Amino acid sequence: MLAAGASVQLPAHALWVGLIPVLALLGSSMSTDDLFILTDADIKIFLETAPLYAWRQFKKPRVNRSSLHINEIDSHCEICGQMRPFHDLRARGGGAGMPIPALQAGTSELHFTCVSCKKSHRTYLIEHVVDEDTIKVQKFGELPRGSIPRDKALQKFLKDDRDNYEKAVVCLSNEYGVAAFAYFRRVVENNINRLLDLLQDDAEASGEDTETLKAICALRGDSPMSDKIKVANLALPNHLQPEGLNPLGRLYQVLSEGVHSLSEEDCLDKAQATSSCLVFLVSELASRKEHRSRFKSMVGRL
Repeated sequence: MLAAGASVQLPAHALWVGLIPVLALLGSSMSTDDLFILTDADIKIFLETAPLYAWRQFKKPRVNRSSLHINEIDSHCEICGQMRPFHDLRARGGGAGMPIPALQAGTSELHFTCVSCKKSHRTYLIEHVVDEDTIKVQKFGELPRGSIPRDKALQKFLKDDRDNYEKAVVCLSNEYGVAAFAYFRRVVENNINRLLDLLQDDAEASGEDTETLKAICALRGDSPMSDKIKVANLALPNHLQPEGLNPLGRLYQVLSEGVHSLSEEDCLDKAQATSSCLVFLVSELASRKEHRSRFKSMVGRL
């Protein structure tokens, strides 16, 4: 087992193999001017959120780090039953008077322990590729395995299309852009009429004007998708358009786009946006329906 924040030198052929996914993801012509300087905060976010085998690239700090070690991350403790800070509690040698080596290409093993119960642990195996200007990192091991977040309201809404939704969520969490977008597109296609049912119920219960109801009905027809995108921008009440953004229009735009004409990065962005639109609409509509029902029940007791 490695010492705290320790690095191990990788053989040259392993470094080259490790660079292949970096170049595929980032592009060899990417300018360092577009990168953020690597900080402890960046490493914390990387450890907490990045999936396995997904590279992240940063600009090397002016004074190079000696390791990827940070003191704290936040994680859900399965013993405490809530989010807790996890610290690296291992002892470190003083090394007084010794020169501090700069971070080199290799691997690191990082350990953290819940500061409350002292029984829950997190371990990460990190590969890092260091050149003159940049530091690239990826997780190639994580214990315990990171959980994949799912929205409960959307899970309930998609209970009859669970297989496609699960595949979409798994692909998105692993940053498989083309696959994630293809599955989310299928989820939207299979459930768009049920989503319109929720919108119509909400509009009727809220006393929306007839134009909104007509637009919702028009979306159920067989008109061209280009027309439906325009109509969708009229079918959503203002309270479901945060900052003027129309999630329903974005979902219809998803249905009009082909997957194979887009890059992996574009598909990943669109998959994330599609997931966000579905989560927002379904959770908002479900919450409004629950509040109406609760209010009706309470008033009925008066």
